[in-house]
Amino acid sequence: MYLTRRDNGFRFQRRIPKTLVPILGASPIRLHLGRIPARKAALIARLLVSHSDRLFHGLVRNGCRSMPDNTDPRDAIIAELQRQLAEVMDETQKTMEATEQAIQAQESLHAAELEQQANEMRVAALERENTLRRDVNAVYTSFMDTQATVLQTLEKAKAERNVTSVTPKLESLSEKIVSLNAAVETSLDGGYVRPLMSVALDQWHREIRVNQGIAEKKTDTDYNRIKDFVAFAGDKPINKYRFFDFQKFANLLAIVPSNYNKIPELRGKTREEAAAYNASLSSDQRLETLSITTIETNYFSPLQVFFQDVAAEYEFRSPLVDVKIRIPKFVKGKTVRRPFTIEELNQWFPVAAMERRAEMKWMPLLGAILGARVGELVPLQGKDVYRVEGNMWVIDLTTDLTDDGGGTEERQVKNAGSRRIIALPDIIIRTGFIDYVKTRRPEDNLFPACFYHGKERVVDPAGAASKRLNAQLKKVGIHRVIETTFHSTRHTAKDIMRLAKIDERIHDKQTGHANKTVSRNYGAKTLLREEIEVLRLLPLPEGLDLSPYFVR
Repeated sequence: MYLTRRDNGFRFQRRIPKTLVPILGASPIRLHLGRIPARKAALIARLLVSHSDRLFHGLVRNGCRSMPDNTDPRDAIIAELQRQLAEVMDETQKTMEATEQAIQAQESLHAAELEQQANEMRVAALERENTLRRDVNAVYTSFMDTQATVLQTLEKAKAERNVTSVTPKLESLSEKIVSLNAAVETSLDGGYVRPLMSVALDQWHREIRVNQGIAEKKTDTDYNRIKDFVAFAGDKPINKYRFFDFQKFANLLAIVPSNYNKIPELRGKTREEAAAYNASLSSDQRLETLSITTIETNYFSPLQVFFQDVAAEYEFRSPLVDVKIRIPKFVKGKTVRRPFTIEELNQWFPVAAMERRAEMKWMPLLGAILGARVGELVPLQGKDVYRVEGNMWVIDLTTDLTDDGGGTEERQVKNAGSRRIIALPDIIIRTGFIDYVKTRRPEDNLFPACFYHGKERVVDPAGAASKRLNAQLKKVGIHRVIETTFHSTRHTAKDIMRLAKIDERIHDKQTGHANKTVSRNYGAKTLLREEIEVLRLLPLPEGLDLSPYFVR
């Protein structure tokens, strides 16, 4: 043990080797390090140990011959270590000063960036204000022209002393003046008042969003993220929100801790309170925040779609048209999800193959080979897996599900391309998956345990299954937050099909990815018989071991 903590700070202590006790004595060498951080003390201790080892070794090899006459060897070693300690302390001080200067420079850079953003927002606001002023001036000019016409008519009436004959015309002009005056006031206030955002959001979610064939989990998430914006900016008429409302929301999301409601000291606090708490911490203690991708995709993309729809319905200009929400540059960038390696799959499959729960056993295999999503696998029923010709088997996601009462229930998929046929390669048939499917009736769920926790029905079966599968990955030791999760199996499946030289359009159909070009979008949208045959013969990458799944 080289370090001890005392009231006046840390102390370095080094035992004298037995071979040098006759020369240096038995008392350990001790040096006072002072009140410094524990991490710094440990680093200095390692340096002093290394230096003292070198001095001890030299003394053993050369004895006292290398030292001046009448010099105590112990004093010489202590003096040398103190000199080394002084150099380390001096170098550390210089490093700390350089670090402090770098931090100050970084903070100055951040301040400059924020000031630049503020200036850009001021310019944008002035441009919108100028547009409004032009509209108001047009109305006001019309108003003044009408007023001049009225005055001219009155003067003409006085000259002709025939007031009665012009009364109807004056009344018409008077009504026009009142109407124009009201138009000026309405224009100055941003137009006539539309519904509150909470009312429009509920109507849009209920009547438009949920009827577009989008997965319920996605529509619910979008609805909740838009409600988060309402909670921040206030429940105002939908045409009364301004650009600053959205930019301030982005600035808040950049510093609020992710999943802050799960952090004990922040549970029950508002986003503003959580953000203020996080901003008060030092840079090395600051809690992890949302990424740029999460802010743009989960928060502002739904807001864009919502305002685009309601602006068309209620005839006003969306506040998000022709503007750019700027995410602060200090926000962490996108974390790239990567596929599993062959070695990681070979670690995972033996564990999964031994699971008693059907979804925990089969979903890792189906995800990695087929590229199917958890939300697509969980609702599968016995009727969805069938033979099409010879020994070709498929999973059919194009049909509706059978509900508990024997009726039909719409299958929830992520998008139109997800409603597809998935070919089962022969290697899947060899594992015994088909034998398991045959134990289920057509209307039975293939993975019934996903829908219940004990005797209670699970609200989000796909979400619960995803958490269990990621817990399995953690158990195996191949899980990394965002980077390698169960969804990484879709990346793995794409790599396997590319290595097998499968045509890009065929494996896009297999995984439900959208065709990005006009040419590739022509033709059958689901797999043809010949394409199923190609995927049936899919070869596995060299070294991938599925033997834990093979029927014994």
